[in-house]
Amino acid sequence: MPDVISDELRQFLQQRLASVEQVEIVLLLKSDPSRTWTASEVAAHLGTAPEPAAMRLFLLASAGLIAFEVQGIPRYRYAATGDGTDALLNELASVYDAHREAVTALVEAPAPPDPIRSFADAFKLKR
Repeated sequence: MPDVISDELRQFLQQRLASVEQVEIVLLLKSDPSRTWTASEVAAHLGTAPEPAAMRLFLLASAGLIAFEVQGIPRYRYAATGDGTDALLNELASVYDAHREAVTALVEAPAPPDPIRSFADAFKLKR
């Protein structure tokens, strides 16, 4: 199978989405940008527990991919705009729908080693 994930999307996934659950949450919210969601509603839709869903929503809001609204119970909505993020998430939605296993494998793969960290670690003194 040819590589179905562009280099730009691959880099975006490795830098901005840490789990398959985050991918599914951002795509869920993107599917109806005018709707706001509570953590409980997201959890029920995805079949997960509300607490982990709330944490993932918080992380996505912190990353600027979704917006956080305080209306008694915290609510979230899709809000990724600018710097090509919306276009990358459109690509992600298309690729995830057709090649979910490829996206899952990429997101779940361990992060590549940081060459600067590896270089610095080479000079640590051993006791």
